[in-house]
Amino acid sequence: MRIEKATRVLYGRFFYRFPNGESAADVYDRITGFRETLRADIDIGRFQPPGERNPNMNLVIVSHGLTLRVFLMRWYKWTVEQFEGLNNLGNGDMIVMEKGYGGRYSLLMHHTEEELRNFGLTEEMLIDQEWQKIAKPGELNYDCLNTGPSFFTHFKDEDKEM
Repeated sequence: MRIEKATRVLYGRFFYRFPNGESAADVYDRITGFRETLRADIDIGRFQPPGERNPNMNLVIVSHGLTLRVFLMRWYKWTVEQFEGLNNLGNGDMIVMEKGYGGRYSLLMHHTEEELRNFGLTEEMLIDQEWQKIAKPGELNYDCLNTGPSFFTHFKDEDKEM
């Protein structure tokens, strides 16, 4: 096991696949389909009785630590580097994504900054979570390198060179 863990350090926690196991990248592929189905099911009210849609519906997802971290990575569009900085939650611990004032889900609606820092969120990720608290679905965070148009600023430099 020591050799596998040493090799994982070389590949990175996201890409390394233990023998007969799966990598976080493999889980990412599976989570992508689950996330899209989950969002659609929430939007059409699939988890509520017909005619009784409630905007304050709660949904509980029970998961292993890796899958939970990858789910959050996919939902919030975190980078591999940001993912690799996250820590596993303890057994029985939970993380809550709560709908913010504008309708998007934020970890800061329920958790403190200190709790999220202990989980591994960086300052940039916390700033984005603050934005998530007030943002509306469909809005882009233009100040966030992961989701805003600033993600593609390198194209402007290439255009100048031509």
